[in-house]
Amino acid sequence: MIVIGKKGRIKGDLKAEKLVVNGEFEGSADCSYVEVLASGRFIGNVLSKELMIESKAYFQGQSNIRLEEKSLFAQEKDELEAQE
Repeated sequence: MIVIGKKGRIKGDLKAEKLVVNGEFEGSADCSYVEVLASGRFIGNVLSKELMIESKAYFQGQSNIRLEEKSLFAQEKDELEAQE
């Protein structure tokens, strides 16, 4: 479980069972559950079974629901290979 506090900031890609954003996150998240709290900022892409965004939270990006056990990073690799 990863919790980003009010003054916390993460930039990059991460994979975890649960992500709670109360500060800032920018990147790609591959998690079973993602929660963006009212003071949180999420910028990027999320692949999850559940996504909760509280009122007044900031979310900019793309959300995909995980229907199978394929990670966000494996999907991106498949897309890049298809483009070649």
